[in-house]
Amino acid sequence: MTHLPICTEEVANKIQAILSDPLVKLALEQTKEEQKQRIADQIQLTEIASPPFKEEARAKVFARMLTEIGIDNVHQDEIGNVIGRIKGAGNGPVLVIGAHLDTVFPDGTDVKVRQEGTKYYAPGISDDDGGLASILQVARCLIKQKIKTVGDIVLVGTLGEEGNGDLRGCKALFATDNDYDGMLAIDSASVHRLCRGGIGCKRYRVIFEGLGGHSLHKFGIVVSAIHGLARAITMIDELVPPTEPKCTFNFGVIKGGTSINAIAARAEAELDIRSESQEVLQTFVNKVLEIIKQACDEENKRWKASGENAVKVTFEQIGDRPAGVNADDASVIQAAYGSMNALGISLDKYPFAATDQNVPLSYGLPATTLGAGGTEGNNHALSEWWDSTDAWQSPQLIILTALTLVGLKDKTTPVLKIHKK
Repeated sequence: MTHLPICTEEVANKIQAILSDPLVKLALEQTKEEQKQRIADQIQLTEIASPPFKEEARAKVFARMLTEIGIDNVHQDEIGNVIGRIKGAGNGPVLVIGAHLDTVFPDGTDVKVRQEGTKYYAPGISDDDGGLASILQVARCLIKQKIKTVGDIVLVGTLGEEGNGDLRGCKALFATDNDYDGMLAIDSASVHRLCRGGIGCKRYRVIFEGLGGHSLHKFGIVVSAIHGLARAITMIDELVPPTEPKCTFNFGVIKGGTSINAIAARAEAELDIRSESQEVLQTFVNKVLEIIKQACDEENKRWKASGENAVKVTFEQIGDRPAGVNADDASVIQAAYGSMNALGISLDKYPFAATDQNVPLSYGLPATTLGAGGTEGNNHALSEWWDSTDAWQSPQLIILTALTLVGLKDKTTPVLKIHKK
């Protein structure tokens, strides 16, 4: 079944009403005028290293930047997320707009930005410092033009979106007692992408362990952990995963053994399983883990090993990103798609993705991901780059989408519904 986003005439009319407001017009024009400021913000944040689980230095600077713009009560929560709120008139919905503070790059990575014309090179320059810089620009425009909304807008810099961070910042944000009704995550550059839903992902460390021993003297007596793991991977590789909805698997990291002439006492692999459907994901995960247990049994039978001479397998869950999907006419989809149409931004992709949006979607809240502007390449590589051409399109899209969702005071009612807590 082909899915396409929907924007009703009612929502499209609200968007046009917002666009006709003089202060909104000034805010949208301001995004172009402050392009240099946006780039400077992005470079400043990029050059503050923010390796996995060590985002504090960048978080403090981002918090200071929000405060200097004029956002009230900017603070860090218990886990370290940076949070600021632009209050509306009251009794309206609350929209979270977030970008992540962390990168995939370890301590010691050179994060100095190099410029060639409109192109900037540095690890993390786009993913997701582009998102952080775009949020700062949105805040600057709303505050300077004194735009009044019906509902509140909460601006957040989240921790741990990447890799084994496992969305820890966004999970903590929505797990606390809160009044949030929806979310726009700002991630990746392209403004021509609108995310329909969140890809679910479960990750495991698969560990085979045994006695180990001399490769000659213990051969045929003690089972190798590496051989057991290899059998498991081979058996999983024969699986045909579901295609509708799509499901994938991947063994991404393998470790084990101590010497070429030693039967391995331990071997482990990191396994990633994904699907657009939470139900399909869990069913497939159960099947995969059962086959790995079967592989362990078969390896022990192969060598007629039992007791301490056999290998055992255990699983350590190291990641759990919940899946979720919006209806094609969900409030965030209508507001974003309608805003794209109104601004002349074409829709090139309507995919699933694994971003901070996954968390609110798992709570049944509408959420999507919008681009940070410009173009990008080689994300997650030392050669990552970002081109600033037309980057102002992102804050324009975010502003119009957000105002559609929370409502423009004395002009439009909110499209985003207040979630019944």
